[in-house]
Amino acid sequence: MPNSSDIDLLILQKTHSEANRKWRFLTETDSTNAEISRCLPDHPSEEGLVVIADSQTGGKGRQGRVWHSEPGTGIYISTLIRPNLPPEQLPILTLMAGLATAMAVNDFIPQPAQLKWPNDLLLNGKKVAGVLCEYHSLEIPAVIIGIGINVNQNQFPKDIKNIATSLKLESGTEINRTELIKNLITQLDHQYSELVENKIQALIENWTRHTDLFGKTITLNKSNQSITGKATRLDEQGRLVLINASGEEQAYDSGEVRIVTPTSE
Repeated sequence: MPNSSDIDLLILQKTHSEANRKWRFLTETDSTNAEISRCLPDHPSEEGLVVIADSQTGGKGRQGRVWHSEPGTGIYISTLIRPNLPPEQLPILTLMAGLATAMAVNDFIPQPAQLKWPNDLLLNGKKVAGVLCEYHSLEIPAVIIGIGINVNQNQFPKDIKNIATSLKLESGTEINRTELIKNLITQLDHQYSELVENKIQALIENWTRHTDLFGKTITLNKSNQSITGKATRLDEQGRLVLINASGEEQAYDSGEVRIVTPTSE
């Protein structure tokens, strides 16, 4: 089994970055997002901080879920940014981080992974990566971007083995985590700089090129509601646009997407 020795902090510290990166590597933590949030009161302006853990005991997913984070296999990473964006535009940051993750991952595998709105990356229909952005309303507002990637896992616990996979399981190749982290941070830097320059439409168009969601019938679970319709596009704010049975369009800024198949209708 690979171990933390394939995460080389010295190599990562030499990675070219427009941001003033500060790298921290932990053998274990509860959550890399939580690790950064604990730093905020003492280091309120530390944009560019990156925390990597070899394992997490309480890795975070959306809606309170736990991200399976065994040692020596995955990438569990968080970084801090301070974008000049209001909280209602936070979904754009999730799309930005998801796009960066997809582009980084796809450089290492023969078959491209596909983005699933708003924050998942799927490979052969199973989750291989996820993004969690957390907004902190401080004197200088901060956003923590957390990314989990299943890299070299050979198996998963029974409760998620049918919905989760790893790059190794799907490609048959073990991947060096340091090289993937380098690529991920490079992509994050690029996509974030595009966002800062207000190239939101370009980001949305690029995100659209990395998904196979559109044209499919989906069910969106949101605030105890279940909405079924055909996913058509993202609007200019990154919201998911559905067409319902009456032919009406409606845009949604959050929710859990499930693709409707003949066996699940």
